Amino acid sequence: MKEPIYVNLIKYVRNNLCEQSHQGIILHINKKGILNKTGEDNNYLFFHRSCMKPLQYAIIVDLGIDKAFNFSLKETAVCSGSHAGDIEHQELVLSVLNKISLSEDNLLCPAIAPLSEKEIKRLNRDNLPFRKIHNNCSGKHAAMLAICKYLNFDISDYTEFNHPLTELITKKVCELCEISTDKIIRSKDGCTLPVIATPLFNLGLGFLNLFCDLKYEKIKNAFLKHPFLIGGDKRFDTDIIKYGKDIIAKVGAGGLCIVVNLKKEEALIIKVADSNTTARAYALISAMKQLKWDFNEEEINNLYPLVIKTQKAEIIGEILPYFNIC
Repeated sequence: MKEPIYVNLIKYVRNNLCEQSHQGIILHINKKGILNKTGEDNNYLFFHRSCMKPLQYAIIVDLGIDKAFNFSLKETAVCSGSHAGDIEHQELVLSVLNKISLSEDNLLCPAIAPLSEKEIKRLNRDNLPFRKIHNNCSGKHAAMLAICKYLNFDISDYTEFNHPLTELITKKVCELCEISTDKIIRSKDGCTLPVIATPLFNLGLGFLNLFCDLKYEKIKNAFLKHPFLIGGDKRFDTDIIKYGKDIIAKVGAGGLCIVVNLKKEEALIIKVADSNTTARAYALISAMKQLKWDFNEEEINNLYPLVIKTQKAEIIGEILPYFNIC
């Protein structure tokens, strides 16, 4: 397998000196193929990480599990996203578990610190422990338990490679990504559930096949109507969905993110080599501007200003893209 070739995407310049730079790969695709790219992935396999979450949830729609348990759009969102662990996120995960007659104890994701700064402050103030529902993958785990409950699978080991849930999910994700199951590599994600690796194009194709198919309109609407539940405050995918025009976004660990333009039925897939999330955001915003995708630039520029400031808010540098995706 050839190694990917990363190129410079973002640089931080202070008084005309570049003091920081980040490399990566960006693909601009539609269902027919690659339209533009910067860098060369060489069909290298990248683990989907949390970008796999909405693809996994497709099983729940396929089998009518969402209707059987009366899952709402909000519950669909929290199960398809990487929530920050705020109170609203926690309540929705517990609601899903309640509807399938299970509890937080049945989740096999670890109890870890929430991503929400506000929630961490509350826990510290009240001397409360981290819980499984604080885990940003707890919604996905609740969704996996719903599949197990509906199909009468064993729930005690649903994270294992040899569990029937893993086979079911792997087959569905590969179907959406249009890749054979013998062409992927599997591992375990940080939350202990299996995750697959495919070329970046196939990952983007999976998102186009999911979000541009009327069959999965419920997942699409969950993202569009409840962006806060997909991530939370100060989360890039939440911000892009909130201020985009018919745009879906989902971040993943390891420097991954996918942005889908629903009107154009096109996608941007990025992999930042050093996994820097800030550089990932700046690169994707630049790519969206270059492609003239419709979003509220004023709001996004306020959230992601391309300037370097001192602690007294003096502008002393800038953050610059140095790639062309067109």
